[in-house]
Amino acid sequence: MEMVVRGKRYTAAEVALLAGKKSNRALARKLGRSLHSIRKKRSLLHIRLLKSWLPEDDKVLGTRPDAQMALLLGRPLYQVSHRRRQLGIPCHYEHQPWTPWELELLGVKPDAEVARLTRHPLKAVRAKRQELGRPKPDQVMDYWQPEEDQLLGTMPDAEVAKKIKRSTVSVMKRRLRLRISNRSPARHVWTQQQTALLGTMSDRLLAEQIGCPEYVVTFKRRTLKIIASRPQISPTLNSQPRTTNHEPRTANHEP
Repeated sequence: MEMVVRGKRYTAAEVALLAGKKSNRALARKLGRSLHSIRKKRSLLHIRLLKSWLPEDDKVLGTRPDAQMALLLGRPLYQVSHRRRQLGIPCHYEHQPWTPWELELLGVKPDAEVARLTRHPLKAVRAKRQELGRPKPDQVMDYWQPEEDQLLGTMPDAEVAKKIKRSTVSVMKRRLRLRISNRSPARHVWTQQQTALLGTMSDRLLAEQIGCPEYVVTFKRRTLKIIASRPQISPTLNSQPRTTNHEPRTANHEP
């Protein structure tokens, strides 16, 4: 049983051995150190153990996927891919080639059914069909009604989408396609005239005039540190100061 040295510094001779081509396990046995210590020291010294490529290793590159070759050769995947590209060897694809009868199914049957029959991935079926320029056979065309188009631009896209039960992205694309400006954007764009009115009247009244929610006006006024306008209270009878008449009391003394 070999003794494993713990906490001992590496000597110059041991560092020279680390820069060699011996494996971590072989050095650990020779130096009497743990495998973790050898790996950590080589990592700190930026020493990578590169296994030389043999002619028989180069011959098998490209015959199988790089992931399988990495397992068979006992090398990292990036080394196998780099070596194959360096030698100009084409990659061995894992996907099976398309046969003529499989291509005839594209655009005729749904993509999910074609994937089930041909055992191609669904993404591969969709990509191949689009490459051939064939439309999707089971697509649902949801046409826009004239009354739906009339709502575009009259309110924020999110409100229109909620009202006609469509997505916000679909409403925005439809409005841009028809070149309809968003007359009621979700974010209010302040003009200089509107900003000058902040604090001159109540937030609720200003919000009604410029056509935006009251909280937008309040947030804008607080951001600019403008004091809110206080409503003027007209004098009423109840608000008049109460005056008290103190009459001198006369003491009634009976004789």
